[in-house]
Amino acid sequence: MLNSPSPGADRREVHILDYWRILWRGRWTIASIFVVATTLVALGTFTQKPVYRGKASVEIQPGSRKVAPVAEVSDMGAGAYGWLAEERYFNTQYEIIRSRDVASRVFDRLDLYNHPMFRKTSDPVDSFRRMVRIDPIKDTGIVEISLEGTNPEEVATWTNTLAEAYVDRNLEMGVQAASKAVQSLLQEIQPLRERLADTQKDTFDFAEKANLYVPENQQKITNEKLSTFQEELTKTEVRKGTLESLLRQVELVRKSGGSYESIPEIGSDKSIQELTHERVGLEREYERLLITFKDKHVKVLEKKSEIDKINQRIDSEAQRVISNFRTEFDLITDRQRELVREIDVTRSESLRVNQKSTGYEQLRGEATEAKRIYDLISTRMKEIDISASLMTNNLRILDRSPVPKIAVKPRTVLNMAVGMLLSLLLGVAAVFFLDYLDNTIRTSEDVEQFLGLNLLAIVPTESEATKNAVREAYQTLRTSLLFSRKARTANAALVTSAGPQEGKSQTTVSLARTLASAGERVVIIDCDLRRPTIHQRLNVPRDHGVTNYILSPTDDLAAYLKPTTTPNMFAITCGPIPPNPAEVFGHERFTALLQELKRRFDWVLIDSPPVVSLADASILASMADLVMFVIKHNGNDKELIRRSVVTLRKVSPHLVGAVLNNVDLERSHYRDYYYLGYYYYGEAGTARGTRRRRTAESKAAAAPARDESRGRFAG
Repeated sequence: MLNSPSPGADRREVHILDYWRILWRGRWTIASIFVVATTLVALGTFTQKPVYRGKASVEIQPGSRKVAPVAEVSDMGAGAYGWLAEERYFNTQYEIIRSRDVASRVFDRLDLYNHPMFRKTSDPVDSFRRMVRIDPIKDTGIVEISLEGTNPEEVATWTNTLAEAYVDRNLEMGVQAASKAVQSLLQEIQPLRERLADTQKDTFDFAEKANLYVPENQQKITNEKLSTFQEELTKTEVRKGTLESLLRQVELVRKSGGSYESIPEIGSDKSIQELTHERVGLEREYERLLITFKDKHVKVLEKKSEIDKINQRIDSEAQRVISNFRTEFDLITDRQRELVREIDVTRSESLRVNQKSTGYEQLRGEATEAKRIYDLISTRMKEIDISASLMTNNLRILDRSPVPKIAVKPRTVLNMAVGMLLSLLLGVAAVFFLDYLDNTIRTSEDVEQFLGLNLLAIVPTESEATKNAVREAYQTLRTSLLFSRKARTANAALVTSAGPQEGKSQTTVSLARTLASAGERVVIIDCDLRRPTIHQRLNVPRDHGVTNYILSPTDDLAAYLKPTTTPNMFAITCGPIPPNPAEVFGHERFTALLQELKRRFDWVLIDSPPVVSLADASILASMADLVMFVIKHNGNDKELIRRSVVTLRKVSPHLVGAVLNNVDLERSHYRDYYYLGYYYYGEAGTARGTRRRRTAESKAAAAPARDESRGRFAG
């Protein structure tokens, strides 16, 4: 008998060939997307107008050129940028090249405001600025400035003018900075000289009148003392608040008549915990005594007395703990008052010290600062005269832009290469996405792992080339059916499916012919009383069938058996279609008919309606000894088939497996029927067919061992 695999059991690891098979099935989709996308890229590339790029090089020195060691007043170079000066300086220069200031200078020199390219823009300067491209050359102070446009002569002119405007601006800014420094120093030097003399005189006069010394250590000690008192006061106030909250809880418990043990600070006392533990033990003994004795018994009363004494001791300990908390609260309150007084005294002392030294420190600081500034400005004034006369530009144009001859856009080869690559990736992604959306049964793993059914046989799509493969598939189904039944008397097999048009009737007829060809007597009962097709497939009349037998008063079964063209094979057609087919199968005469056919024939094959939305298949499944489920390859939705299988399992324990029907061997690559297609497709006698037959023989020989290892057959 076949072992039923559980869903998810014997899960096969995904192999790289599985991905290749998905791509092979979707090769035409990939090719279509590739052709369309590549064509669009080619059209866009070849219809684009040529774009030229002008490129000029500028050398940037991080420091200004000096011919004498004098102070820098021009603001040129990286000296004013501090930490990581060079990196920040170069980044600043790159932004200056792209700035509106430099762009405006170019517009003014070339009169670009009326240029057709910028005339219609709302902000022509900003549009030009956005066209500027900066490319620093690594590990050098050289930067390449480039602009792109459709006119090569204009692009070269714009690029060179931009470089000139940038270099000229830098020198102009340096000259302006030096001039401003000179003017500023001249304005500040005289007032500083007068201020220095006044502050020095005021400092000495103040110290003489106040008899002041400098109490730095005294001020430090006072501040540390004040900080210590404040820290202790904070801790005292926190503890006081905690005790106050605790005593408030005690008062609430006292007024409400509750237990002080409910307060965590009291209940956590070690003595109270020990007494509480002892009381719990006494209460347990008291409860045990009440089970044996009445509440007035001497032992019960003694135990209750012990509990009362324990409660009194617990109350006494709780009062002791509460008393300790009250005492601590009073002490904390007194300490708080003392600390407040100490802090007030210390603050007064600190204020007096500050008042004595503040005036003197202020005057002394002003005098020192005035002296330092005066000395600095005096030194700076001496350097400015030399620096202004020796100023040079730290920027210079290294290479001017020639008129470009070759367009930089469109980059035909790159665009086509990237377009072809992206088109291919898009096609592959589309194929995998479509495969992900395909929610049908396609492989034996879907049957065994998702549905939890044995795979009885794989039936290829019928054609002239696959007729031998189809015949061999039904031989396999016959073998699986023989191994599935527990006893020879279990010979009533139901063939059903989840939905219509899945090939269950054809499977029933083909299986019956295979069984009859082996010498067994077979009868087919057409129980699809809604859309019967057995009479059409066997070319026998439909009337005088199952419904006629149910309504007939006689039991002459021979009158309803119709012979077929296949020896040992008979059929009972459906007869007239009744208004309620489910009632026909519940009739006692149908049960008797089924039992009589089982007695007379080796096999009784029942063709039933689909399981979805119909009760007929469930009723018939409860009567059958074996139930086979036909699944069309790439047919119905997985979830619909799974619900149908669950429905059958609820009414019958005899669901032996599934038949994967209508498999296209030309397009399928899965391992359970891989060798089957190669074997029968290679029977044409060609060299290719010979190689396929050799492959088929080796794989066919390995197939039973594989099936046995996967637990398909037992016994």
